[in-house]
Amino acid sequence: MYHPDEFLRFKAAEALGKKVKGKEARNFILRLFWHLNDESGAYCVGAPLGIAEIGRNNPEIFEGFRNKYVSLLDDWEVERKYVAYGIGRTAEIVKDAYPNPVVKLREKIEEIGDATFTAYALFALKELGDDVSDLRLRFGKSREIVEFYDGNKMVKTTLSDLLNVLDF
Repeated sequence: MYHPDEFLRFKAAEALGKKVKGKEARNFILRLFWHLNDESGAYCVGAPLGIAEIGRNNPEIFEGFRNKYVSLLDDWEVERKYVAYGIGRTAEIVKDAYPNPVVKLREKIEEIGDATFTAYALFALKELGDDVSDLRLRFGKSREIVEFYDGNKMVKTTLSDLLNVLDF
């Protein structure tokens, strides 16, 4: 799952999610969580993307991992923008998770203070059905540059322009 080209990380995760099914999906998710642990000795930056895509395509398996997945937002060593994106991709499954993904994403927007994380968090909040009008007002004039995977390609733009294009 590691590749310096971020676009390939997203595409690799999508392919993995489509290919892995059933018991194999559970084992892959466990292995990817393990690769987010320092003790594994093999940290995988794209693991949150892989976990989400496998979970999205195997909701019956991912149900048992949804709380742990949302909790990854509290792990400062994990690429949390990928967790936010994954929450958006698995919104129907994680919406009732503990911790509450809406509360946790809003908390992390404040704590992390990064425009790219904010873009992915806004995407996830919208997918979760949260009213993001307050955040849209807050970030609607932001000129910070973000790189955002829109489901097809990487987009490099300002946060305010992204908010307009994605109709948040």
